[in-house]
Amino acid sequence: MKNALFMLPLVGLAALSGCAGANTETPVTVDVPGMPSPELALQKSLDRINGFLGSLNQRIDTPVRQTTALAVTPTHPVDLVAKATAASPIALAPTPAHESGALSGKAGLTWFAYGEGYARVHCAPGSLCILRLQPGETVASEALAVEPKAGWRTDLVRGTRGIHAAWAVALTPEPAATQSILRFATSRRAYVVVLDPTGPSMRSIAYSYASGDPQTQPEPPPSPEAVAKRNTPDFDFHMTGSSPAWKPLRIYREGDHTYIQFPPGGINSAPRLVVLSPSTASTQPYRTVGDSYVVDLPVTDALLIGNEPGSPTIRISHGGKA
Repeated sequence: MKNALFMLPLVGLAALSGCAGANTETPVTVDVPGMPSPELALQKSLDRINGFLGSLNQRIDTPVRQTTALAVTPTHPVDLVAKATAASPIALAPTPAHESGALSGKAGLTWFAYGEGYARVHCAPGSLCILRLQPGETVASEALAVEPKAGWRTDLVRGTRGIHAAWAVALTPEPAATQSILRFATSRRAYVVVLDPTGPSMRSIAYSYASGDPQTQPEPPPSPEAVAKRNTPDFDFHMTGSSPAWKPLRIYREGDHTYIQFPPGGINSAPRLVVLSPSTASTQPYRTVGDSYVVDLPVTDALLIGNEPGSPTIRISHGGKA
């Protein structure tokens, strides 16, 4: 018995010496109840971040914000791939706008080929420039359309006989005239002319024609200033009249669309919108997007009429007080 008790410490020492000689470089995984692994914690954090980013757009006020415009979805679906059939051939893409080149002729006459595209007529302030039409071609004076604030005067000169038999359009720029576009239709064709108050004046202008010429001319591309103005939200609207709970928070227009944003829940009142100007044949030229009415017109005058008792009415005016 004494020998057995003496051997127990020796067995314990042998076991410890065996552990000291074993390979201890293998990693040991320790699982603690209630504590997730670092990999699982990292994955859950990434999932929370992705969920936050995915719902970000849903938590931004839409569709109207003070400086950011709403992207408008086309009312009708657009086919991205044309379907060719025997009855409906594939239409060619429209030719981009092209400016006709000016050719100097005798006696100071400047020529443009009608079929090449629109003409750019240079006429400096203080000059009188005459745009000659084809002999036998007539036009009504009210058909001469140019921007009223551009500073250009256009007068129709009716021909008589001889060398003056052809009709003409007299162009007179004011001292503060700016570049503009003159459009008019005659008894034979339609003209598009860029009026430019800079550069040497073209005092006498005429066109050459060919049998295959089109009946219309392409529109010139908009200037960078016009594009910037068109793409800038215009908040110059005023509201007068009643003040119901659904009274719009803000109204603005951008391009050919007008946006009317209602307060939270106000869109549920569904007030009736009557567009007074510009005139339209549509009884409801707008659609509901989020908390707003989107009108497919550059509204200048309109009414919002409530459905509740008393029919509260709000007058909307652009550019000044109603």
